[in-house]
Amino acid sequence: MRNFYTLISNSSKELKNVRNLVTASLLITIKLILDLFTIQITPFLHLSFEFLASVTISMLFGPVVGAMCGGLSDVLNYLINPKGAFFVGFTLSAMMSGLIYGSILYKKKITLTRCAFANIISVIFVDIVMNTFWLSILGGKAFYVLLPIRAIKNLIMIPINVMMIYFVLNLVNKIKKENFT
Repeated sequence: MRNFYTLISNSSKELKNVRNLVTASLLITIKLILDLFTIQITPFLHLSFEFLASVTISMLFGPVVGAMCGGLSDVLNYLINPKGAFFVGFTLSAMMSGLIYGSILYKKKITLTRCAFANIISVIFVDIVMNTFWLSILGGKAFYVLLPIRAIKNLIMIPINVMMIYFVLNLVNKIKKENFT
């Protein structure tokens, strides 16, 4: 518990640095741009790569900043590119995802195992459980009707997402090391 408090405290301190705020803002912008290229498969299923920017924010600045940026980017995305009515459940999901990735990846060595663990936890709790629940509320379909197809899609995407996360985070760490140390 003490380690989690330290993690939250250190992540909160990242908000005091102007460079960190600007970097997080630029990554939110990248996330918003990537979301414009979402591939909509069905009304309840889509493919997107915007999560890479969120994971990067969480890895660089921790769970507090990751959660805040997740919530902020969700609201901004709705204002810029609305896809239906605003629903706070998806904002909570975006915040939870930032919290999960930040808790697992912040100030840690980026390994394939750690990336896989973070992605699996996020996919199961946020993408499969929370988002399917929100979609069932919004779409009027039963949770158990939406669950199988969303679970299959998300489970198939795990290896692809893990490889992308691993590659992007190592690239970001390399750039950070070369330019900011």
